[in-house]
Amino acid sequence: MMPYRRTALFTWLALVAASAWWTAHHVVVTSDLTAFLPVASGRLERLLVEQLREGVASRTLLVAIEGGAPPQLARFSRELARAIAPDRRFDYVMNGAAEFTRGARELGLKHRYLLSPTVSAERFSERSLARALRGNLERFATLEGTAFKAMIASDPTDELRSLAETVGQGAPASRHGVWFSGDGARALLVAQTAASGIDAARQQEAADALADAFRRTGAGPEYRVLISGPGVFAARTRAAIEHETRRLTGLAGALVLLILVFVYRSPAPVALSALPVLTGLLVGFAAVGALFGTVHGITLAFGATVIGEAVDYPSYVFTQRKAGESIPDILARVWPTLRLAVLTTVFGSLALLLSSLQGLSQLGVLSMVGVLAAGLVTRWVLPALAPGRGAPPPRTLPFSLVRAGLALRSVAWIAWVLLAAALALIVARHDRIWDDDIGHLSPLPESARELHRQLAADLRAPDVGYLLIATGASREAVLEKSERLAPALQSWVAEGVLEGFDLAARYLPSAKTQERRRAALPEARNLHRSLARALRGLPYRADAFAPFERDVEAARLGRLLTIEDLRGTGLDLKVQSLLATGDGEWHALIPLRGVRDPARLRSLAEGLPAETRASFLGLKAESDRLIGGYRSQALALAGLGALAIALLLCIGLRGVRKALQVMLPVYAAIAMTIACLMLLGIGLSLFHLVSLLLVLGIGLNYSLFFSRAQPGTDSEQGTSLALSVCFLTTFAAFGCLATSRIPVLSAIGLTVTLGCALSLLNSMMLGGTAEREREER
Repeated sequence: MMPYRRTALFTWLALVAASAWWTAHHVVVTSDLTAFLPVASGRLERLLVEQLREGVASRTLLVAIEGGAPPQLARFSRELARAIAPDRRFDYVMNGAAEFTRGARELGLKHRYLLSPTVSAERFSERSLARALRGNLERFATLEGTAFKAMIASDPTDELRSLAETVGQGAPASRHGVWFSGDGARALLVAQTAASGIDAARQQEAADALADAFRRTGAGPEYRVLISGPGVFAARTRAAIEHETRRLTGLAGALVLLILVFVYRSPAPVALSALPVLTGLLVGFAAVGALFGTVHGITLAFGATVIGEAVDYPSYVFTQRKAGESIPDILARVWPTLRLAVLTTVFGSLALLLSSLQGLSQLGVLSMVGVLAAGLVTRWVLPALAPGRGAPPPRTLPFSLVRAGLALRSVAWIAWVLLAAALALIVARHDRIWDDDIGHLSPLPESARELHRQLAADLRAPDVGYLLIATGASREAVLEKSERLAPALQSWVAEGVLEGFDLAARYLPSAKTQERRRAALPEARNLHRSLARALRGLPYRADAFAPFERDVEAARLGRLLTIEDLRGTGLDLKVQSLLATGDGEWHALIPLRGVRDPARLRSLAEGLPAETRASFLGLKAESDRLIGGYRSQALALAGLGALAIALLLCIGLRGVRKALQVMLPVYAAIAMTIACLMLLGIGLSLFHLVSLLLVLGIGLNYSLFFSRAQPGTDSEQGTSLALSVCFLTTFAAFGCLATSRIPVLSAIGLTVTLGCALSLLNSMMLGGTAEREREER
């Protein structure tokens, strides 16, 4: 073995070993789809992405029990809640039952004069007290009066009732003491997990714990527990990605192996063909892990596409073998063209590498590093390992793609007509080409999303699609600002612009508001005098309201309510979900329910005075805007990549005319592919754009080798076989992706399969061969 080959071999072994060690010890696989969200440039956008990843809402599980009569459903709801309440995988569980709301009720009773929005000095005047006491007598005659008697001595002004009506706005329906859907068919619960919403493994553990606890309740087979929420979605997404990764990798690898075994008729070339592929995958994954810390599951599954690309390089070498010819001899002939093929793919990947989406950047790194590594292994390692001149040549084909291409020159007008039709369709429907709905990236079935919508509606959860965000320098500042905003929100509800809203200040009023309410409480002697006068002529004992007087005096002299007082009641988590920090600021998140006119609501929000100004965000519209902005960036980067490829080809082929002959068939194929997808009713997403960049790289490989073919010479059969094998292996790998149930992978697979087939056909009809060049000269 020559010294330089020995050096190449040892360098390769060291690189593989280092990559394997790094991948095993440092690379973590994640399924967080927010990696495929654009990097948020604004503070509010960054806040929203952070809430999607780590916010309290991302840790909320919506649970329903169905399959029986309401009394039995209520019993199983209580038993399930009791079973998971002590589980450390959950921060809290709520089903509306008294035992799980006791802490909040006790807090409300103790601090009602600081929390109730109806507290004012007038509330404790003689006239108001007399009116309240007379009203209480009327309520004694009703069914409600029986329960009310226990509270009248300490709360004759009914502050607790007023507080419950305010805090309980939009609460779910209740039957048999627990939450139910409106039709009574489902008992409802809400559970908050301790784990982050993007920790798919621990979210799955929490969901499994819920299911196990339900089975222990003894419910019969007719009963079902339904679990939904962002954590469940993360777990299911992870499971889907892992399943698809195993299935697609195994299927694509098996198909490629069968093709190579059939063509080479010898195990040695087949085994050697795997080395560039495996090296590219391993080095590519290690590079992604080193640069980003984690590897996304979609990036992992994207390795199946690298198989289709990287296996081409040894195929271009082994299919050119003549009887008695060695691998170094073949490389001396084909390496200049193969080098251009590798570099065009690398340059095409630069558009992904420079993306502001981390997920797409990972795809770019994997593609660029993996393809480059595969090309280098083909050039320097295979000659050191390949068998010598005694290896059998590959099979011959009963046809010649090169001669077929020359024959198709007479009908090249078909390709021109199809190209013109494709361009006309793209221009006519240019405003309907793109699909910016990021929800279409989710691998979850529509039934799972519909269940989540139903449970959220039954639980009267806010419409997370619309938010107002009040920003300030501190928590107190945003609490005060949201309180000033509340009257405007109430007026919008009265006008029918929306159905309701939620505020952190409902559960934790600002210190200023609490001080104002505390200042409205009368001194003990003044309250006693007003109460005594109000009792005249009423059938109450003179000392019946001593508990009331003590509570008012305790609140007047006591301290203000703080977030620490809310801990353990469930209200602290509610407040945390509605308050957030970021970029050195505090934000009050105000979810809006039943928004009927988003455009008018945005206009009303923009018209608020400066002291109550809040930002209105329609999350879907905002995500669509972000995706659209990224698409513009991606198209610009793709244009730069295409320009770099054009310059590379001009230099490598030593002429602009030759470069245009190579590029024309591929760009025509891209236009035709876009038109085909449009005719199929498929809107282009960011991942279709990724796929088209792959089509560009692979299609240029076909066009390059076709342009070097010389009909009537020994290279004709080798080139025809090389193009056939490379197309079939690519078709096998990307065809597998097209069958995926994950939209991202399916989009890539369908687009690349279609684009590569059109690239090959166009290269035959529109591309140049060596013979054609001689004829034209």
